[in-house]
Amino acid sequence: MACKNCGKKKEKHDLLYIMNPACGWCKRSDPVVQELVDAGYEITTLNLQDPSQAERANEAKSKHNARCGTPFFLDAETGNMICGFKPKEELEKWAKGEKIPAPPPRPNQQQPQQPQQPAIQLNKLEYIWLDGNENKGIRSKVKYLEINRTKIRSKDDLLKEMPEWSFDGSSTKQAAGEISDCVLKPVKVIPNSTDARGQMPSFIVLCEVYDHEGNPHKTNTRSRLREIAKESESHEMWFSIEQEYTLVDPVTYAPFGWDKFEDGAPGPQGDYYCGNGSSVAKGREIAEGHALSCVNSGIPIEGINAEVMLSQWEYQTKPKNPLDAADDLWVTRFLLQRLAERMGLSVSYDPKPVMGDWNGSGAHINFSTKYMREHADMGYMNLICASMEEHHKEAIEHYGVGNNRRLTGDHETSPIDKFSWGEMDRTASIRIPVTTVNNDGKGYLEDRRPAANVDPYEAFSHLLKVTNNINEELLIAT
Repeated sequence: MACKNCGKKKEKHDLLYIMNPACGWCKRSDPVVQELVDAGYEITTLNLQDPSQAERANEAKSKHNARCGTPFFLDAETGNMICGFKPKEELEKWAKGEKIPAPPPRPNQQQPQQPQQPAIQLNKLEYIWLDGNENKGIRSKVKYLEINRTKIRSKDDLLKEMPEWSFDGSSTKQAAGEISDCVLKPVKVIPNSTDARGQMPSFIVLCEVYDHEGNPHKTNTRSRLREIAKESESHEMWFSIEQEYTLVDPVTYAPFGWDKFEDGAPGPQGDYYCGNGSSVAKGREIAEGHALSCVNSGIPIEGINAEVMLSQWEYQTKPKNPLDAADDLWVTRFLLQRLAERMGLSVSYDPKPVMGDWNGSGAHINFSTKYMREHADMGYMNLICASMEEHHKEAIEHYGVGNNRRLTGDHETSPIDKFSWGEMDRTASIRIPVTTVNNDGKGYLEDRRPAANVDPYEAFSHLLKVTNNINEELLIAT
């Protein structure tokens, strides 16, 4: 007698429960999910408030074109999904792999002809790139494109569907009017979490700029970082950024909320850093909304805080390889500027947005090599810092525009013409953080010199070349 099931492969499942602790329906779903887990079903809970878990959740949702909120139940292998709170009996069917039908239409809503999303879908693609200004700005334009979603199994598949595009380089300081066409080459696709739910799929398409002959444009600093990073792969260098910014009026450029104070300025610094309450914090809704947008777009944010000057904020990105870390910073800046735009505000990355007894804005770069993270000691870290002094002048050239107004030696900065380093010293060029000190020198260093408007592609290229050469010299010497 023939065996009916012999030779058949067992269907794979990857059951995900995507939730948010702030969601009331999630609180009702939590005990139901726990009952299923106790019954032997392997269900992974992904908390959207945890950056790493949110990244995995958004990748799974993007793969299967899922547009549900929380609670959401998704088989990441098969795409079988349930939106919203459901009783245990229905969730158990999902956990067993039974196909869950599309939800019924709302009252007075016509039944769609197809219960599933069509294979060919119209997508909103916002292409973004860096312009040719000395203080680089982010430009964007939108393309609407039909994509066969059945062909998309990964981020790379989606990227391959993104066509090249052109733009008028004479209007971005990247070409002359006689030969004005520049080319946008997509390099990364990110879900656009700032678009309203329920609309068509929306993505941010990060691009490099090429000239009309197919060569990387001279303003294409990402292309140069890509080459240098490839040459330096063996050092496994990581970067993260502490990005400071100021919310300002788009006409007067005065910090948000300052016009409410007598003489157009609040009281002296001292109470605003990590402050709470409307008298010492302005713009929290944008700062927190921005962090959530980044996480929902698959870009982890490690934290945010109000900064030393009123209406000044900071967010911290997750350590990554050079190219991904720099890409993350530019995309997070784009998301921030779009959110502020909706609120009628502008984002200033000026290194000294208000002259006088006020802190400036920086983009501190945390960096490390694999050797620094795993084998260094304090002696080694001090040698690294000392060796960076001879490259100080060159570093300043790559660390942003107008930094001379910020690096004065006051307001937690070092003088622009002097190099220094120290343990836990925020007045130094390079700070050795307490975590590195307490770990006997294993860890990372913080370069406090970069201005808030720094181009990370340019800054990381400099640090890669300098740090890798120093590391090699020190390793040979030791």
